[in-house]
Amino acid sequence: FSGEIKAIADTGTSLLAIPKDQVTAILKTFPDSAVKPLAAGEYTVDCAMVSSMPTISFTIAGKEFALEGSDYVLSVSAGGQTECLLGIMGIDVPAPRGPLWILGDVFLRKYYTKFDYGNNRLGFALAK
Repeated sequence: FSGEIKAIADTGTSLLAIPKDQVTAILKTFPDSAVKPLAAGEYTVDCAMVSSMPTISFTIAGKEFALEGSDYVLSVSAGGQTECLLGIMGIDVPAPRGPLWILGDVFLRKYYTKFDYGNNRLGFALAK
């Protein structure tokens, strides 16, 4: 995607929430049959294909941030079964606030985030 996109970092959002049309475009870059619709805009991912999922990269203030398949696919185990869920969901935030990307836990686990309210700024660094 090109052009300027509004984004917020939100510790209360679990997934990477982006406009629905952009989710559709991203899904087209995934390996065939790797992702299947689950319910309500959620998707399952073939756990064996996580390493072949594309890197999702975007630029914030001139710096590139990348998420690998292992960053945005969530492995959930229950009752002796493991299922992989896509950590990306579509959400259309109306203008004037949107369109908007919400950088939730999928992003915040990989990138340490410094909320500097006193200086009205936000900083990111690769977490260790």
